[in-house]
Amino acid sequence: MVRSFVDEVQAAYLEHRQQLYIYALSITHNREHAEDAIHNAFAAILRRGKSPRELRPYIFRSVRNAALDALKASSNGHIHTSLFEDESAPDPSVTILIQEALAKLTDHEREAIVMKIYSGLTLKEIAAAHQVSINTSASWYRRGLEKLRGILEEVPHEQD
Repeated sequence: MVRSFVDEVQAAYLEHRQQLYIYALSITHNREHAEDAIHNAFAAILRRGKSPRELRPYIFRSVRNAALDALKASSNGHIHTSLFEDESAPDPSVTILIQEALAKLTDHEREAIVMKIYSGLTLKEIAAAHQVSINTSASWYRRGLEKLRGILEEVPHEQD
C-alpha cells in the first residue's frame, strides 16, 4: 500500500466521520451497527489499496453497503436511535417529528436528503455513490423534499 493512499483515506475519515455516522444511522437505526458499518467500509477501502477516481462518493457508497449488510444481519429488529445526538439538536418533539417524517420516505429519498442536507454531498456525488444518473439522484431528493413538505403541512400547529 502506498502511504499517500492511507493518508488520503485517514484524512477523508477525519473530515467526514460525523456525516458518515449520521448517514449510516439513517439506514441502520442503531448506533453500534452504524459504527460497525463505518469501520467495515473503511477496512474494505484500505484493503483495496488504491484510491478510486472519486473518493468521497465511493466512501459513502461503501458505508451504505456496509450499513445495509448490518441491517440485514440484524436479528433483533429495529432499535431506533435519533439522528440528532449533539447539543445542536432540535427539541425532542421536533426531533421525533422529523424522524417520523423521514421514516415515511422511500430508502432512496431518505438517503438522498440525508446525504445532501446532513452530509453536504452534491447531487453528482449522491449519484456516484448510488451508481445512478444525476437526474435519478435529483429526482429522489426533489420527491423526498416534496413528500416531507406534505407530511409536515399535515401536522397540527400549536396556537398561541
